[in-house]
Amino acid sequence: MSRLTPAYCALALLALACEKPASTQPPAAQPETAATPAPSPVQRANLVAREPVGAGVLAALDTNVDPCTDFYQYACGGWLRKTPPPADKPRYGRGFGEVTDRNNEVLRAILERSAAGKSKDPIETKLGSFYAACMDEPAIDKAGIAPLKPLLARVKTVKDANTMMTVVGGLDLDLFGGHGPLFDLFVEPDPKRPEVYVAFVDQGGTGLPDRDFYLKTDERSKSLLAAYQAHVGRMLGFLGDAPEVAADLAAKIVGFETALAELQTPRDQMRDPDKTYNLLGVEGLAKLDPELNWAGFFKSFGYAKLGTDLNVTVPGYFEKLGALLRGTDPATLQAYLRWHILRVSAAALSKDIVAADFQFTSALTGAKELSPRWERCVGWANMGLGELVGQAFVKERFAGASKDIALEMIAAIEEAFAAGLPALAWMDDATRTRAIEKAQALHNKIGYPDAWRDYGKLKLQRTHAGNGQAIRKFLLQRDFDRVGKPVDKGEWHMPPALVNAYYNPSANEMVFPAGILQPPYFSAEFPMAMNFGGIGMVMGHELSHGFDDQGRKFDKDGVLREWWDPGVAAKFETRAKCIETTYGGIEVLPAVKLNGKLTLGENIADFGGIKAAYAGYKLHASKKPEEPLIQGLTSEQLFFIGFAQGWCTHETPESQRLRATVDPHSPPKQRVNVPLAHFPAFSETFQCQPGAAMRAKDACELW
Repeated sequence: MSRLTPAYCALALLALACEKPASTQPPAAQPETAATPAPSPVQRANLVAREPVGAGVLAALDTNVDPCTDFYQYACGGWLRKTPPPADKPRYGRGFGEVTDRNNEVLRAILERSAAGKSKDPIETKLGSFYAACMDEPAIDKAGIAPLKPLLARVKTVKDANTMMTVVGGLDLDLFGGHGPLFDLFVEPDPKRPEVYVAFVDQGGTGLPDRDFYLKTDERSKSLLAAYQAHVGRMLGFLGDAPEVAADLAAKIVGFETALAELQTPRDQMRDPDKTYNLLGVEGLAKLDPELNWAGFFKSFGYAKLGTDLNVTVPGYFEKLGALLRGTDPATLQAYLRWHILRVSAAALSKDIVAADFQFTSALTGAKELSPRWERCVGWANMGLGELVGQAFVKERFAGASKDIALEMIAAIEEAFAAGLPALAWMDDATRTRAIEKAQALHNKIGYPDAWRDYGKLKLQRTHAGNGQAIRKFLLQRDFDRVGKPVDKGEWHMPPALVNAYYNPSANEMVFPAGILQPPYFSAEFPMAMNFGGIGMVMGHELSHGFDDQGRKFDKDGVLREWWDPGVAAKFETRAKCIETTYGGIEVLPAVKLNGKLTLGENIADFGGIKAAYAGYKLHASKKPEEPLIQGLTSEQLFFIGFAQGWCTHETPESQRLRATVDPHSPPKQRVNVPLAHFPAFSETFQCQPGAAMRAKDACELW
């Protein structure tokens, strides 16, 4: 996936696959009365489907559960009971999981045809070369660590902090694609000049997913850090280090990464785009620590003339980084680089290295098995060559009237959202007018790009590890060659076969790849109630990102600037605090609570998304009414069920703990139950009485 920084608010995060929902505390506020409310009449209804689509909906239900007590379990209990979680997926859902599986089968067929054929078409040739090399396990096993030796040889030249910076620059270019040791580098539109690309430099450099994994002192965290250290030592053995030497080096590496983590700003404090905008340029970055060899870094990185077009997200991190490097002995710095060269390359190496790497991944995520080789190769192709393999994918999976229907839905949702703004008493007229203008200025991208990305400069071979390095370098150079140049407004930041969607504030655009425009989220054959509950909620979610705690700071033209009346902004913050507090009190596992600050933007988008999608559906239905799909359910009830059934999910406890730390999205059960419990139209539709868990006493509302 292209780097999606806080500026790109996507529907879902992480490729760490997933399984069984944890039981959680009730999603809503305290009940109004102590009396047990009457069950919803829908629970006892005689439900009969009139066609196969409806039969699939009914099969996923658990009608023994009152929808006003736990709507997620009511909508998903049948699917959860009948669908065993795959051993290789720590999180697996009826939406993201099953759709990804179906998409992957299509991609597999495309790639296998390319690898087996003898076409002279350049697209077929590239895809075939990549997939054939990826699937050639005997050749990969025979090569061992040979693909890393030229890179490892560079590490020996590290003698101090200055030479460290020079070596890191070259490794970032040739291996890491900007996301390597010490910090991250990437390119995006300038938040205050969204028509121009600038480079970003961000804190980073640790092997674990978050600073908390190094700094928390509870027993579980300390145990996981010890397991990580043992893993580093075990992996260094593949580079030829004797066990006692590897163990000593692993301790030093983890100590150094812990020191990096101590310099980092907590994840939930990185969400304010005003605070992470510091266009210092290379000269300003160097002034943060005049002793640090930034000139050597950028020269070996291949971009010595970046100049003023460089944003430093966390200046405090780079003020302190040089002192840490100067205080660390060269042997530790070399060991740290060797480990990260192996870490980022491990999945592309021999079976024994892949198995050892998975051993720690399993501890982190709860995955019981490694995914099949073909599936991993398909995933790498989709992320690295997405707009090559995506061209054939859209021909097979996104044909007919799909795009026209999706655009019709978006138009209804946007119209309904704008029509609802006058009812928000907390907004003043001037801010409301600008908000309506922003909603009306939204750009929508559906299915796939109008112009496909040019991969002509990418040279692939039949060496898997080498191909991975070549793709990362190609993508990095493609981005950094554009710094200071006009932004390509037609560019996509996700491949068309990906099951995801995003809002991009710098372009004020929503993007919906063909990969997610599939059942159960969307089908040209579905009743519109299901489409609006499924992909319509996704559309409303992404639209609401333009007005969440981050997106609201960008105007209709994608410029980061203040366009709100100060008093209205304060009222927004008060209402947002209600949502933050609601989620911050939810315990997904014993002693594991959600981070209300980290998840605030996604939760606002979920709250706004269901309201906008429902309003859009009602508007559409007023013009094009349809017969109910299922006897005993109204179309409005089907809308909410269609929404919830896209989130039916199994998840391991390990994955739940990991995501509670790093994922800005709430877990699937909370993404369903909490917004619905705070949405009056849901309670009205299912006749949830005061005191029901799915009817919050003190409902939060923003949009």
